[in-house]
Amino acid sequence: MVYNENFEIHFRRELKRLKLKRYNICKILSCTMPTLKNRIENPGRFTVAEIKKLIESGFDLNRLI
Repeated sequence: MVYNENFEIHFRRELKRLKLKRYNICKILSCTMPTLKNRIENPGRFTVAEIKKLIESGFDLNRLI
């Protein structure tokens, strides 16, 4: 699905921009690496609370919302 691929690409770019690693995001979201991978592959599974945490951490998700 194109949306999922775009989200994954944007997510990776945001990680680079913020100089974060996926394990940092796992800590921020209080989730495991497999859970994060699943969320990135299926962005509709992110909860509102998780999205808020990402935005508070500096993620620019406005382009995807």
